[in-house]
Amino acid sequence: MKKIKIFFTLAILLILQNCETNPPTTPFDPQQNMGKVFITSNVSEAEIWIDYINTGKFTPDTVEAIVGIHIITLIKENYITKSDSIEVLKDSLVEFTFLLDEVTETGKVYISANVDGAQIFIDLINTGKTTPDTIETTPGIHHIDLLRAFFRPSTQIIDVVKDSLTTSHFILEEIPPSNVILIEDFANVSCIPCVTSNKIIETLTNDTYGHEKLVAIKYPTNFPSPSDPFYLSNPTGCESRMDYYNIFFAPTTIIDGIERPISTDSLSIKSAIDGRLVKELRFRMFVSDLVVGTNYFATITVKVINGSGIDFSNLVLHTVVTETNIEFSTPPGSNGETEFYDVMRVMLPSNAGESLNGISQTEEVVFQYFTNLQPGWVVSNLNTVSFVQNVSTKEIYQTCSTFE
Repeated sequence: MKKIKIFFTLAILLILQNCETNPPTTPFDPQQNMGKVFITSNVSEAEIWIDYINTGKFTPDTVEAIVGIHIITLIKENYITKSDSIEVLKDSLVEFTFLLDEVTETGKVYISANVDGAQIFIDLINTGKTTPDTIETTPGIHHIDLLRAFFRPSTQIIDVVKDSLTTSHFILEEIPPSNVILIEDFANVSCIPCVTSNKIIETLTNDTYGHEKLVAIKYPTNFPSPSDPFYLSNPTGCESRMDYYNIFFAPTTIIDGIERPISTDSLSIKSAIDGRLVKELRFRMFVSDLVVGTNYFATITVKVINGSGIDFSNLVLHTVVTETNIEFSTPPGSNGETEFYDVMRVMLPSNAGESLNGISQTEEVVFQYFTNLQPGWVVSNLNTVSFVQNVSTKEIYQTCSTFE
């Protein structure tokens, strides 16, 4: 099951093995420049959060972030949480001091839901607790958000009363389970037929089916041109999938690991997709991603629906960070293309993926990976695509992504 990025009331909670350096021809986004903020407070050891994500650091300390406006929040037990906006400047150190007021009055909220285990956020801050549980906070109006895999997020506004216990019950709507199909396409910036296949795949994923049914990953090849900038940025990642599928021609299009339609024939590709959409549902998957400073995190939840007849020792979870809407002012190759979509940037935790041998077949299993953001990557264009694949038969049973 696909999970898109989750938007809360006031901010985005974007809920990895390094990629090699991007080539100089890769477009450069000025927003990817970095700066630092030295944060102090009238109390020490206050948690430092940036854009509602815990940095793991405490006052006084320095945090690094992409240039631009960020929300800095300090949290410390027995003190009122405080947030403020700060502009991070390129290659500069900005100093900022918070004055935290000690908590003298509190109230409590008992939060429950129709499903247990939902993460509880208060005013966009993860409390670290899950439903059902009691939260203590300052009196007044607060935003409570619940987040759980396979369910749509839910928000309530609650008035916390001093020295009282308020009760709040949420009804979370389950996301219906369904098959999501994966297109893995092998292309090159100097491959003439790739222009046609790229347009077909873009139309199918964005318009014909949508990302709730179809997701694509583009693996650059080193032929016909060995100087494809996307291939050069991560040759080992590209070659790992090329070797796995024995790829000798560009374009080559593979559906769910086992179908090879004609790459330049939209009807051939669509027929393969339609055939896989009616396959038996074996797994549910849920993925979220987040950016903390210069790190990109991906969290994947896997649940077995029907594992009968499957040898789990052959199953691997692949997680791929892709970048879409990459634009060049001039074509980087000889086929004239200047816009590229769904390009593989890095595979996590490695090109080999992670074995699912021995995972629970009755409970949800959670995996988390991270990678460093690389110069030239546009954060808003990054997505995580995860899929469960049988390494022996090559069949992909299920896919999920953070595409909207």
